[in-house]
Parts: sequence; structure tokens; C-alpha cells
Amino acid sequence: MSIECKGIGKAYKHKQLFHNFSGTFSPGVCNCIVGENGVGKTTLLKIMSGILKPDTGTVTLSGMCTYAGSSPYMLRGTVMDNIMYPLTLKRQQGRRERHAVMEMIEQLGLEALKHQEAKTLSAGEKQKVALGRALVWDPEILLLDEPTANIDPSMIENIEGYLKDYLKTKNRTLVVVSHDYEQVHRLSGVL
Repeated sequence: MSIECKGIGKAYKHKQLFHNFSGTFSPGVCNCIVGENGVGKTTLLKIMSGILKPDTGTVTLSGMCTYAGSSPYMLRGTVMDNIMYPLTLKRQQGRRERHAVMEMIEQLGLEALKHQEAKTLSAGEKQKVALGRALVWDPEILLLDEPTANIDPSMIENIEGYLKDYLKTKNRTLVVVSHDYEQVHRLSGVL
């Protein structure tokens, strides 16, 4: 499962973010994107996910892809409802899926909040819910924008461990945008 970008170009107003960007994001490793504010890291992830269209070029995905942004949107309902939502789209509700949701809630330390209205959560709690929602349906390609930006330092290690496990279980592609250079060092190229 990989992502291939060919000749991507994108501009906003008078600012050119990309001009003829090409690259392949390989499976089995954590592909990290770093850079200064405003250079287009988030825009590139959104183009790769299909949320935004490039002005020029193409993106080819080989596998099911999901994106989790740095400013997550919470759906109406509880934490459990939000994390379960992708499974309802796949029309695969059932005991196995409920078990996967409960396991995800536990791994992200959200047990005490599972029945709380998601829109009332703190920024860090919302970030964990968005990550759980992205991971619970087991995508082959995962695009994460600042996945631990609002997370307590004590939980960052758990999340990074989960991402490493995500890569080890199957031939998966993970792309992470981060301003945390230590995190990039810990995750980049992890097999």
C-alpha cells in the first residue's frame, strides 16, 4: 500500500505551495514530513487524502486511506459514537466492531469519557478521539497531521507505540506531519 504523487502543484492566492512535486511514500515505514509553518504540509496531506484537489498533477493511492487532522471535528454524540462512526459507514456493525471500538478507547485512555458528549472534550481529548476514529477501521494508508500536538506528554509514548504497532502488523503506509523533531526522530523510518 503506497502513495505516489506526480507533478503536484498547488497555489493559494499569490503563494505557490508546490510546483511539480513528485514523490512516493513507501509502506512499512513512518514517512515524516517536516517544515516551517505555511509551507503546505497540511495541504499536501489533504491532497493525498483527496480532501483537496491539486491544481496540477495526480495522486495514486493503492489501498484504503484515512486522514486525521490537527484540529479534529467532533461529530454529534459520545466519544464511543465518534470512534464507532467509520464502522457504521462500512455497514459492519456487530460484536467484533464493538470490541475494536472498546479496545481503541482503552488504548487511548478514554475509558472514563466514553459516554461523554464528544464536543465537550478538551483539545487533547478530541485529538485522541480523532486518532481512534481514524485507526478503528484499520486503514491501509494513514495520514496524520500533528497527531500528538495537544496530547499530554505521558500519553505521547503510548500513541507512538500504537503507530509503530500499526506499521508492524501489516504492510501499511503511514505519513505523519509533525513540528516535533524529537518525535520525527523516534518515528521516521520505523519498521
